[in-house]
Amino acid sequence: MKLSILLFALLFHLSANAQLIVDDFSTGTMETRFFSKKDNRKIYLESSSIAGNIRMIHPEVGYNPSGRSLQINVKNGEMGINFPYNTRGMVKLGYGFDTSGKNYMKLDLRRYKKLKIAFKAKSTVNGVNVTFWGKRSAATYGSTAKAWEGPFVFEVSLKDMKGSDTIDWGEVYKLYFQIDARSKTGCNMGIDKIWFE
Repeated sequence: MKLSILLFALLFHLSANAQLIVDDFSTGTMETRFFSKKDNRKIYLESSSIAGNIRMIHPEVGYNPSGRSLQINVKNGEMGINFPYNTRGMVKLGYGFDTSGKNYMKLDLRRYKKLKIAFKAKSTVNGVNVTFWGKRSAATYGSTAKAWEGPFVFEVSLKDMKGSDTIDWGEVYKLYFQIDARSKTGCNMGIDKIWFE
């Protein structure tokens, strides 16, 4: 009897703390690439351990009067993003996209309450914007992340997303994340995990 109660408690704890990992950046690696101007170049990295099997990276450099280069790499379980001094832009991450713009997933997010993004920042992560597409509608969220030195987890409550009452959380087809760099001092960070709890 004690064993069955213990097993039930353990299973309840595991199901209550279940995670759906979108990306832990341990696969789909990429050596450092440099970007100094705005273009529409998108990078597609494939791996069966990435949600939808493809990670789309779309860097955009906007304000860049000195011609410095944004640097991005994916290795050692981390995506490194380095915007230099006096350079502004954004990095977009997409899941459920491929070169045709389609690679739809069908994620059932009904049992999850929060989206979490684990950052390792050495300067300000200025903006975090999230969009999830369902069959007929989308849910969006945008916020400014506070300045932080070292690791932190950015959390989004799914019920607080605009459109959360109209999207079908049982059929989410695409996930889209936009990380903005708007600080004159630069923006250097690592992202090592994106997941739902």
